[in-house]
Amino acid sequence: MKKNKQVIFTFRNDDVRKNLDESFIQLTNIFIDRNIPITHAVEPANVTPEVIEWLLDKKNKHPHLIEIIQHGYNHKLNYKTEIGGKIRKGEFGGSRDFNDQYSDIKKGMELMDSYFGNRWFKAFTFPYGARNKDAIKALDALNFKVVNGGISPKLVKQLFYIVGRLLNKEIFLDRKVSWNLKKINKTNVFQIDLAISIIKKYINEFEDCEMETLQDLKRETQQCLKLTNVGVLFHHRYHNSPEKIKLIEDYLDWLISIPNIKFCTQEEIFEKYNS
Repeated sequence: MKKNKQVIFTFRNDDVRKNLDESFIQLTNIFIDRNIPITHAVEPANVTPEVIEWLLDKKNKHPHLIEIIQHGYNHKLNYKTEIGGKIRKGEFGGSRDFNDQYSDIKKGMELMDSYFGNRWFKAFTFPYGARNKDAIKALDALNFKVVNGGISPKLVKQLFYIVGRLLNKEIFLDRKVSWNLKKINKTNVFQIDLAISIIKKYINEFEDCEMETLQDLKRETQQCLKLTNVGVLFHHRYHNSPEKIKLIEDYLDWLISIPNIKFCTQEEIFEKYNS
């Protein structure tokens, strides 16, 4: 990181749904205790009244530290296929057309409005990261402000993104193009990308995974400090042991010690670049 260069960090926790479990509560409180904002991505069709009530209470008590956004509709796996040697799967994207995706996104948006009123930020993250042009067009038609994607700090990837954007591509050579901190081609949807996952490998869809080590997280983070913003991804249900909780605490405490890092919500990032 260049001297005096400020890097913005944002943190997103996915799959907020049925259970108000201890890992969800602990994760949230770890951020609140450190005065760092956390973005909770809610599955509209799956979240329970208990979780909604708890989130609203936390949001009312800590309005600048709790952010709520939409995570798909029901997180259903609608397809799974292999493209370019990689498995692609998702709730959205694939062969789903505009009307089909618009309908599900709208149903989810209406549920979010009924649950949270004006207490949620109109940002969208796709389950499994899967989307296509029609999915983005649907977000645009429904006036979503932000969509999340992924980004790599590697130079070869950065050059690839530049070429892809010049060609106005979402997918180029079977790979995703980052539109980080830009409005996606011919839409008003602003993209905010994530670069780091606390989880190294998902063993299943439940609670089993292999976490990154603190040393590897530090190394990966140092590589990402060349970016303007760094997004970090959590899935609270996998942080189901004292060791996994401590990993979050140690990582955040280390980040706090780094000069010129600023912690922001996605709404704050959006306002910074769209005011």
